[in-house]
Amino acid sequence: MSHNLRLAFIIIGLGVMAWFITPTVRWYFFTSDDKKEESNMSLDEMIAKGYTKEQIDNIQSLKRLRNESVNMGLDLQGGIRIVLQADFEEYANRIDRTVSSLTAEEKNDAMERLISRLRGRIDQFGVSEVGIRKQGEDRVVVELPGARDPDRIKSVVLSQGALTFNLVDEAATATLTTNDMLMGVFTNTAKVPEYGKQLYFYSEKDDFGRRIRGAPVIVNKEPSLEGSALINAQVGGGQFGEVTVEFELNNEGSEQFALVTAQNKNRMLAIVLDDKVISAPNINDEIRGGRGVITGRFTLEEAQDLARILKEGALPLNVSIVEEEVVGQSIGADSVKAGATALLMAAILVAVFMIAVYRVSGVLATIAMIVNVVLIIAVLSPLRFTLTLPGIAGLILTIGMAVDANVIIFERIKDELKVKSSVADAIISGYDRAFATIFDSNITTIIVALILWIFGSGPVQGFAITLFFGILINLFTAVFITRYIYEEIIRTKIVKKAGFFFI
Repeated sequence: MSHNLRLAFIIIGLGVMAWFITPTVRWYFFTSDDKKEESNMSLDEMIAKGYTKEQIDNIQSLKRLRNESVNMGLDLQGGIRIVLQADFEEYANRIDRTVSSLTAEEKNDAMERLISRLRGRIDQFGVSEVGIRKQGEDRVVVELPGARDPDRIKSVVLSQGALTFNLVDEAATATLTTNDMLMGVFTNTAKVPEYGKQLYFYSEKDDFGRRIRGAPVIVNKEPSLEGSALINAQVGGGQFGEVTVEFELNNEGSEQFALVTAQNKNRMLAIVLDDKVISAPNINDEIRGGRGVITGRFTLEEAQDLARILKEGALPLNVSIVEEEVVGQSIGADSVKAGATALLMAAILVAVFMIAVYRVSGVLATIAMIVNVVLIIAVLSPLRFTLTLPGIAGLILTIGMAVDANVIIFERIKDELKVKSSVADAIISGYDRAFATIFDSNITTIIVALILWIFGSGPVQGFAITLFFGILINLFTAVFITRYIYEEIIRTKIVKKAGFFFI
């Protein structure tokens, strides 16, 4: 390859990398902590707080900038990790099947739909780089780097989201005597007066704002309307300033809602979510247009969570938490410090060794090593890569492999100096002969890294990705950048003796 063509490749490569790394540099070095915190707000939160369109657009731009940057993983910035267990037994009973009769394809389809619904719910929190993946046949791992409210996250994740509208049997509810209340209602063992009825409880708040089981209510077991008819839900405000959730129904649901309200004027219609009565407003008149409002002494956050749950729909499978891990922000900061220290120490020790042994060539190798790290981060930026401790380990290993390539080149040049009459001929010949060795030694590692990337998950995959791109960039810097610098020095005739500047 000619000298000018090699220069063209370098300019194009570095130009593209500079474009890739710009969002990461802007996010970590030119965006304030307050702005970063704002980028975690959901659209509902911004609207509820009365942000102007210009403010919302600015925050959305921050979100895009964050998403185009290399993000820190759970172990580096703190956050929440939970493992969910899907209940296939309940799912099979719901569709009148047995667990053993469910095929692997049916189970996998249900799990994929579960992951999709969970992602829709969690994405609206505004947390960057949410990780949701299947583990085994019936588990889902949810990782939320940067999340700070585990109770709220768990509430949204665990909510089945099964919404129904059931007519209240006021006469039957009134028959619940004091003895009923004492002898069984609050343990779900009270006798329901009539077939086709269902006993629920109001979801109320105590003096501390906690959700507790409230008064009992008997409703028709058959819902008058299913939550599947909802097409939209959003936070609204009542006439007295209270926080509400407004919903919109599809055409079929609108017609059914109008029919139910027309035929049951002056009756109570319970809004039931996950077997808890959120509210039971009185039907004063027929409601047309397919729009309604849910009230229930909500806080703003509760209303936002309920709206996103209703919008995404019910989960296809009931889930329970089997593992839970909350990584504090300070622990994440300690991990960042430890990882950065390890990376810096590795780079310094390698640089000292290279400069001591190979003089100016060692200086050039050190510069190439620094360029390697920057270029790796640049390549990972458009991939929306999440950097974790295993990823940092991959970077450290890449530094060692970068030096390995340069050592092979330098030692080859030493051998060539024994038979070549000039430094220029020795350097050119050394690079040409070393390339095959470097390529062969790296190609096997590239293959292994690729296999780990494809078949690995979580930390293993993060390590594999940094290693894979690190090796490719090592080849680029060794074959193009450092060789160009040597050729430029030779061309300008700066070096005439091997031991003066080089090896």
